[in-house]
Amino acid sequence: MDYHCPLCGANKQKTKFGQAMVPRMAIQCSKCHGVIHLNVHPAETIVVLLNFAIIVVLVVFAYSLQSRDLVLVVVGAALVGASSLPLLEHTYLRSWPRYLAKASNAKP
Repeated sequence: MDYHCPLCGANKQKTKFGQAMVPRMAIQCSKCHGVIHLNVHPAETIVVLLNFAIIVVLVVFAYSLQSRDLVLVVVGAALVGASSLPLLEHTYLRSWPRYLAKASNAKP
């Protein structure tokens, strides 16, 4: 995934953890002070929603059947889901720009 600012080209990858703590769709670049927006790929949304749905279904089954084994499967599904997004970023979304410039900031 390309974490460079679309306005000035500054590398924003090191600020990724701080942005994950406070998720915002509009971010101000620390170098050029331009407003940039997160560019979420539809595949990311599908992976997160699918993983959440699988976990919810497994939790319902584990609760209704009172199965400790299914609880371990739920934990495993959560671990697979947590590792799937970084894997998706490093393989399929390698050249996807994480940030887009706001229309009012766009350079002519």
